[in-house]
Amino acid sequence: MSNHINNLLNKSSAYGKSSNTHNTEKSMFSNIYIIMIIVGSSLLFIAYSIYYYLKTSNILNIIANSSYYGKDITLYEALFQESALKINDCINLCENNILCDGVTYNNDTLVCSGTKNGQIRNESGNISAWVKPPHLKVNNKDTKLDFTKQILIGYTNTPKVIKNTQIQNPYTIGFFSYSFNLTIYDFNKNYGSWRHIFHKGTPIDTNIILNYQSWENLIVDYPMQSIGVWLSPFTNNLRIAVTTTSLANKNTGSYEDAFIKKCDCMTNDCYITDMPDGKWIDKSRSGDNSNPKTKLNTYIEFFDSDLQNIPINKQINITINIQGTDAEVYFDGKIVKVVKLDGVATISNTNLYVMYDNTFGGELSNLLYYPEPLKLQDVNSILTLSLPPQLK
Repeated sequence: MSNHINNLLNKSSAYGKSSNTHNTEKSMFSNIYIIMIIVGSSLLFIAYSIYYYLKTSNILNIIANSSYYGKDITLYEALFQESALKINDCINLCENNILCDGVTYNNDTLVCSGTKNGQIRNESGNISAWVKPPHLKVNNKDTKLDFTKQILIGYTNTPKVIKNTQIQNPYTIGFFSYSFNLTIYDFNKNYGSWRHIFHKGTPIDTNIILNYQSWENLIVDYPMQSIGVWLSPFTNNLRIAVTTTSLANKNTGSYEDAFIKKCDCMTNDCYITDMPDGKWIDKSRSGDNSNPKTKLNTYIEFFDSDLQNIPINKQINITINIQGTDAEVYFDGKIVKVVKLDGVATISNTNLYVMYDNTFGGELSNLLYYPEPLKLQDVNSILTLSLPPQLK
């Protein structure tokens, strides 16, 4: 009898344990938050694995005792030559340059050379090469824009001049765009004067230092800027300048001029009228064989209210869309400013000057120009392709 009771108690206990375990498991997996945490942790692990692979793949692509120069060595010209403490710094320069396909790093002199369309060569010296992996190269199939035709500068931290012949005139007057990456390392460099980033317009004398604390004095000497980008003297604010042209004595209404010259093709009689045509036409005033002329005003406009507190030691992307009398400013792909200009942006057949003294302490990369305004998807494509991998 006691054995029978003990058996029943053991079965009941086992059943209770099984039931409790089942209920616990059911309760645990029925909790949606726990499931979300498990799935989220798995996704984070996968994402980190992919990031780590892409990051370490750069190291795996380093080729010792080799160089990566142009295919025709007699005509070779480096995209850039910079000092770099280690090859990883050299690789970062190439990653930030859309035009760069690979680098050559001299481990003795610590000189980094960037190359476009190069080839690997065996070297006897202490030289290493690195070739940009396919996933970092520009794929024109992903965007309607042809980056390679629009890049004015891939990378620089020294003065450069881009000849006007390399810059196509806008398809429509006053409709164009610029995009560039900017990194400020030393905010105190040339503190107290307007720091030159780049401008297209009034030529710069290489023997003269741009030492302007007053913006009014600066634009007197450099009145043509289409466009100009400057870092302010005492703050980390950017200023965008654009020279515009407007009609000074334009009358409001349907016509640019108050009085329009009309001629009768049958009689060749000409007269002046402020009426359009038909029964409203006014023939009471005879013409004097001259057309009324309007006066043109040309001056510099600027905007900087939404380009303040530019971060230090961080690469940013600025895109500027000029559309007639409207200007759009994008900061890292997001539109931050729409400006109504008083006139239409003036186009001049002048060179583009980059980082002339006094300039800022940092670097400029992927300076692009387009002879037409960009759409939002184009701005996003530029941002995706031109920023370094860690910022994408």
